[in-house]
Amino acid sequence: MPQLFFVFCILALSFVVYGILGKAVCIRYRMRPVLPEVFCIGFFLYFALFQVLAEFMIFTRQKLHVLGMVWLAILVLLLLLSSCMISKEKKRQSPAAATSVRPAKAVRLLMALMTAAVICECITAVLMQRNIGWDFAYYIGNMTTSVETDTMYLYDGNSGLLRETIELRYALSSFYMNTAWISRLTGISALLLQKYMAGVQCVLLANAIVYSFAMEVFRRDRKKSAVLVTLTILLTLFWDVYDTAGQFLMLRGYEAKAYCASVVLPMILYLLYRIWKNERDMGTWAELFLAAFASVAVSMSSIVIVPVLITIMLLAHLLVEKRRDMVLIGRMAVCLLPNICYLTVYFFYAIDWLVVEV
Repeated sequence: MPQLFFVFCILALSFVVYGILGKAVCIRYRMRPVLPEVFCIGFFLYFALFQVLAEFMIFTRQKLHVLGMVWLAILVLLLLLSSCMISKEKKRQSPAAATSVRPAKAVRLLMALMTAAVICECITAVLMQRNIGWDFAYYIGNMTTSVETDTMYLYDGNSGLLRETIELRYALSSFYMNTAWISRLTGISALLLQKYMAGVQCVLLANAIVYSFAMEVFRRDRKKSAVLVTLTILLTLFWDVYDTAGQFLMLRGYEAKAYCASVVLPMILYLLYRIWKNERDMGTWAELFLAAFASVAVSMSSIVIVPVLITIMLLAHLLVEKRRDMVLIGRMAVCLLPNICYLTVYFFYAIDWLVVEV
């Protein structure tokens, strides 16, 4: 029980970090998204930056605790800089801009119902995470072995034996090493962190994106957005079909695949919808690049799906508009660049041109 309490404390602290980082990005690009989207932006920024450091450490076969200490120092510095930006922005704002109007009673009621539905979904997701198949054993094995040996992807997650080479099929994503360094630092079981912290976090982020998407579609109508999120949760809970993203979220929310289906792809689709409406919004393009950059860090399943989705949506936009816009194509190419780099590395690995020996 004490470890579970600290797990949820770390979960709360994670969202504080995402909120500060996300707010700093919004100030930098003069964006005014709804609060749930701010957390999503911070989440993607966190993993985009963590991936850069983690992959360098993995490829150079550094110790896990070294990754944890260096990243912790960088994260503290980022939070300090972000907090300074937020503080300066608050000072620039007039007192009238800082005040907010109290929502109507109907809005408060619907928001309360939506919040209750989200909490129920989080509890249900934790209770339903009963999948203990090969994937579960391997991913948890990778993390616990990394924590015990103070290494990263050098030991096999199933057998615990030292590998001859690093398997880039898994090592190109730093998602599980994020849990591993927290486990190493705090002494909390990686199994508990991944199942409860990562699982609940996935549900919260998924609903944050649905709410942000709804607010965009319904033009900031909080009543309609709250109703849509609540209905989405009810469908997820009671439509018990395994081959849906919702059920994957409920059963295996601790896995990177669930993050791909419920967080990464919906966020990419949401941003593409905004670009379709207003392709000149540089803030949305910055968000799209950030989400694409972090997509592989969050889930290796994104390595092909994300660039394909971006390409199809933007080419469809050009076809509908019946024009050839080289500026839009150039921006699309920039957003595709991170995944293309990952695909190139993975291709060389797949044909045995790139071998990282242990």
